[in-house]
Amino acid sequence: MIVFYLLLGLSASLSMTVVALAADDPTPHQSSHAAASSCSPSDYNQAGSAGSIQSADEAGSFENMQIETSDLVRHERFFESVLHAPIVQRMDHPQVDSLRGYCYRGVLIVVRQDLRTPRPTGWVQINFTVPDVTAVQEELERSVRTSSLYELSEDERAKVVRFRIKPDVMRGNRKALRLEVFGPEGFMIGFDQYK
Repeated sequence: MIVFYLLLGLSASLSMTVVALAADDPTPHQSSHAAASSCSPSDYNQAGSAGSIQSADEAGSFENMQIETSDLVRHERFFESVLHAPIVQRMDHPQVDSLRGYCYRGVLIVVRQDLRTPRPTGWVQINFTVPDVTAVQEELERSVRTSSLYELSEDERAKVVRFRIKPDVMRGNRKALRLEVFGPEGFMIGFDQYK
């Protein structure tokens, strides 16, 4: 079961919390890109827009999330070099915007840069439950070490990715070992291993 929370920090005084639960997925995800999902490239037409994606019960379900950025290149490096998330959507509208859609652990995450009025991401947090936080941490840190990001200074690399491990974090009424993977401009992915 994947459980994730999306927190958008729109400003210091306004925030919105969206909670989505994707039940009926008892299979633990072994790697960042091994999960079969509704965001596979075959679900998108030639123009890169979503086709008619239907869940098994056709009752409607979570489809995707979109975030804004003022620096698409840093997000591309984060998703492609660190997470190894397959790109399923690439659209460039000259002098208007650029979009990149990534499939990560069964969630379609679309990153958009408005070329007229670039906006920093703000605060976006996605949380996943995983059976082994240490394995996820090792996989992601290995990705950084073997990518061009590793050649950057620590300060420049930290603008793309940072890691923090937290033992015994209370998540609801349960304790978890938590890995926080910080990306550009306030984007973060959390991985919780419940005890």
